[in-house]
Amino acid sequence: MNEAQNIINQNIPDILMRLKNIAIVGLSPKPDKTSYQVGAYIKQAGYNVFPVNPNYDNVMNLKCYNTLKEIPEPVDIVNIFRKSEDVLPVVKEAININAK
Repeated sequence: MNEAQNIINQNIPDILMRLKNIAIVGLSPKPDKTSYQVGAYIKQAGYNVFPVNPNYDNVMNLKCYNTLKEIPEPVDIVNIFRKSEDVLPVVKEAININAK
Protein backbone atom coordinates (compact mmCIF):
# COMPACT_ATOMS: atom_id res chain seq x y z
CA MET A 1 0.00 0.00 0.00
CA ASN A 2 1.37 3.41 -0.89
CA GLU A 3 1.58 6.45 1.38
CA ALA A 4 -1.48 8.16 -0.12
CA GLN A 5 -3.61 5.06 0.48
CA ASN A 6 -2.39 4.87 4.08
CA ILE A 7 -3.43 8.49 4.65
CA ILE A 8 -6.86 7.80 3.16
CA ASN A 9 -7.34 4.66 5.26
CA GLN A 10 -6.38 6.52 8.44
CA ASN A 11 -8.99 9.21 7.72
CA ILE A 12 -11.92 6.93 6.83
CA PRO A 13 -13.27 6.65 10.42
CA ASP A 14 -13.21 10.46 10.78
CA ILE A 15 -14.89 10.90 7.39
CA LEU A 16 -17.65 8.44 8.30
CA MET A 17 -18.26 10.14 11.65
CA ARG A 18 -18.62 13.63 10.13
CA LEU A 19 -20.40 13.00 6.83
CA LYS A 20 -23.97 11.73 7.11
CA ASN A 21 -25.82 12.46 3.83
CA ILE A 22 -25.17 9.71 1.32
CA ALA A 23 -26.65 9.62 -2.17
CA ILE A 24 -26.80 6.21 -3.80
CA VAL A 25 -26.95 6.49 -7.58
CA GLY A 26 -28.47 3.40 -9.13
CA LEU A 27 -30.11 2.18 -5.91
CA SER A 28 -32.35 -0.76 -6.79
CA PRO A 29 -35.61 -1.65 -5.02
CA LYS A 30 -34.70 -5.35 -5.37
CA PRO A 31 -33.36 -6.81 -2.09
CA ASP A 32 -31.11 -9.29 -3.94
CA LYS A 33 -29.14 -6.46 -5.61
CA THR A 34 -25.88 -5.22 -4.09
CA SER A 35 -26.99 -1.58 -4.26
CA TYR A 36 -30.06 -2.39 -2.16
CA GLN A 37 -28.03 -4.35 0.38
CA VAL A 38 -25.48 -1.54 0.73
CA GLY A 39 -28.26 1.05 0.98
CA ALA A 40 -30.09 -0.94 3.64
CA TYR A 41 -26.88 -1.29 5.66
CA ILE A 42 -26.07 2.41 5.38
CA LYS A 43 -29.62 3.37 6.35
CA GLN A 44 -29.59 0.97 9.32
CA ALA A 45 -26.26 2.46 10.43
CA GLY A 46 -27.97 5.84 10.84
CA TYR A 47 -26.91 7.67 7.69
CA ASN A 48 -29.33 9.77 5.64
CA VAL A 49 -29.81 7.88 2.37
CA PHE A 50 -30.92 9.62 -0.81
CA PRO A 51 -31.80 7.14 -3.59
CA VAL A 52 -31.05 8.39 -7.10
CA ASN A 53 -32.76 6.35 -9.79
CA PRO A 54 -35.07 7.90 -12.39
CA ASN A 55 -36.92 4.60 -12.83
CA TYR A 56 -38.60 4.68 -9.40
CA ASP A 57 -40.54 7.08 -7.18
CA ASN A 58 -39.52 5.37 -3.93
CA VAL A 59 -36.85 2.89 -2.89
CA MET A 60 -36.61 1.50 0.66
CA ASN A 61 -39.53 3.78 1.62
CA LEU A 62 -37.44 6.81 0.67
CA LYS A 63 -38.21 9.38 -2.03
CA CYS A 64 -36.16 8.60 -5.11
CA TYR A 65 -34.55 11.42 -7.08
CA ASN A 66 -33.86 11.52 -10.81
CA THR A 67 -30.51 13.27 -10.41
CA LEU A 68 -28.11 14.36 -7.67
CA LYS A 69 -28.98 18.02 -8.21
CA GLU A 70 -32.62 17.35 -7.27
CA ILE A 71 -31.68 16.33 -3.72
CA PRO A 72 -32.81 19.20 -1.46
CA GLU A 73 -30.03 18.75 1.12
CA PRO A 74 -26.24 18.92 0.82
CA VAL A 75 -24.77 15.58 -0.26
CA ASP A 76 -21.63 14.45 1.53
CA ILE A 77 -20.89 11.12 -0.14
CA VAL A 78 -22.00 9.67 -3.47
CA ASN A 79 -22.06 5.90 -3.94
CA ILE A 80 -22.38 4.90 -7.58
CA PHE A 81 -23.92 1.62 -8.71
CA ARG A 82 -23.80 2.10 -12.47
CA LYS A 83 -22.02 0.53 -15.42
CA SER A 84 -18.50 1.88 -15.77
CA GLU A 85 -19.36 3.80 -18.94
CA ASP A 86 -22.11 5.65 -17.02
CA VAL A 87 -19.93 6.72 -14.07
CA LEU A 88 -18.20 9.84 -15.46
CA PRO A 89 -21.40 11.92 -15.85
CA VAL A 90 -22.35 11.05 -12.26
CA VAL A 91 -18.89 12.09 -11.01
CA LYS A 92 -19.21 15.38 -12.89
CA GLU A 93 -22.64 15.98 -11.36
CA ALA A 94 -21.27 15.14 -7.89
CA ILE A 95 -18.57 17.75 -8.41
CA ASN A 96 -21.16 20.29 -9.62
CA ILE A 97 -23.27 19.88 -6.46
CA ASN A 98 -20.16 20.15 -4.28
CA ALA A 99 -20.42 16.66 -2.81
CA LYS A 100 -17.59 16.12 -0.40
